[in-house]
Amino acid sequence: MKDIQQVSNVNTVEGSERLSLGVKLGYGIGNFAFNLAFQVVALFLIFFYTDVFMISAAFAGAIFFVSKAWDIVFDPMVGYFCDHTKSRWGKKRPYILFGSILLGISMILLFASPNLSETDRIIYGFVTFIAFCSAITVANVPYGSLTADLTLDAHERSSLSGYSMAFALAGTLAAAGATKLLVGSFADETTGFRAMGIIYAVIIVVLLMITFASVKERGLSSGEVKQPLKKDLALVVKNGPFLILTGATTLMMVGISIVGVVVNYYFKYNLQMEWMIPIAFLLLFVTAGIFLPLFVFISKKKSKKFAFNTGLIIFSIALVLLYFFSDKGIEYIIPILFLAGVGMATVYLSPWSMIPDTVEFSQWKTGLRREGILYGCFWVSFKIGAALAGFIAGQCLTLANYIPNIAQSEGTLFMIKLLMTAVPLIFILATIALISFYPINAEMHRKMLDEIKSGA
Repeated sequence: MKDIQQVSNVNTVEGSERLSLGVKLGYGIGNFAFNLAFQVVALFLIFFYTDVFMISAAFAGAIFFVSKAWDIVFDPMVGYFCDHTKSRWGKKRPYILFGSILLGISMILLFASPNLSETDRIIYGFVTFIAFCSAITVANVPYGSLTADLTLDAHERSSLSGYSMAFALAGTLAAAGATKLLVGSFADETTGFRAMGIIYAVIIVVLLMITFASVKERGLSSGEVKQPLKKDLALVVKNGPFLILTGATTLMMVGISIVGVVVNYYFKYNLQMEWMIPIAFLLLFVTAGIFLPLFVFISKKKSKKFAFNTGLIIFSIALVLLYFFSDKGIEYIIPILFLAGVGMATVYLSPWSMIPDTVEFSQWKTGLRREGILYGCFWVSFKIGAALAGFIAGQCLTLANYIPNIAQSEGTLFMIKLLMTAVPLIFILATIALISFYPINAEMHRKMLDEIKSGA
């Protein structure tokens, strides 16, 4: 119980410790950098591989999928070492500092598109994508776990998450809306993607340096005894709410990411409206940003689980409508994308507002607070989801005989339509079913914190 008592001495009274605006902005801006990096890869890398770097769709999908075997091992390790790091900058901030530099370098290499043979292009794709995934893990796992470390005050934590999610949406908007325009401003797509990688890398490094300089760790888990990685992983396996949330988030990310990957193909080939790709992304993500406060309100009035499923149900309805009405013209497409954006708001709020509660659940049950290992494993769910989406899209396109930059056959066009609508719908419905079993609500969370504070 010594560990619990030590943690409970920090910020035990709600409202006793306020985070400054500078801390909230400095922390939040880091999520702009991470989402800029993550969403550029999620939305454009498969398209870049197939239509610019000229890697086959099957190998492009395989690059996404195989790299996750490394992430499954590496991400929890980063969380573990983060939990047990001691430095003058704290446990987590050193990883943000040095990880930002690695992330910038890997972003440049990812889109460098050197002149190589077909086999060497595939090898280059594997190596640089694994390097990118490793670099973003080094910086992002410690960054994410700071949410649970900076304060235990429920209101301040919600406020901090709100700033972070606002910047996350801004980063997503920048990736979705500006990338295609930026690439198109150069003479050819190869040069455009290469320049984009350099420009985004500089932005990412600068913003994460600002985050490093803006936050100070509170040391809520200081003094806890170090134990082997195997025992810390056992804490994860015993955390039922965490496993439910992680499984649901993985399924959700597969569905959402398939849509994100296939948007480029769907508008280019099915609708013959490649010019509308940036507009489609903006409709989705701007709408999500506008409706984010609504889902914050729903979370407070009902529950985080209810808000999560409400958004996913709205998104599911939009996918059904898109399947039946997208070929009837742009006047149908725009309101459907708007509706999908309303549902997508919960994607940026619910998982990240629920994961800190699972940290307290673990501490409540075991007496040990392990933000790093939990966030490391949770981050894997996002990356596995995106990787599975890329793999599924790549394999399905190959089965449908997709050939880049030509008019597609009816069979290929139908496969792209299924990937845009019916396939992601299956994963979203599975997410709704699984997250319904998530047990932590506001009342249970208050009980956990009270018992942690009292040392019960």
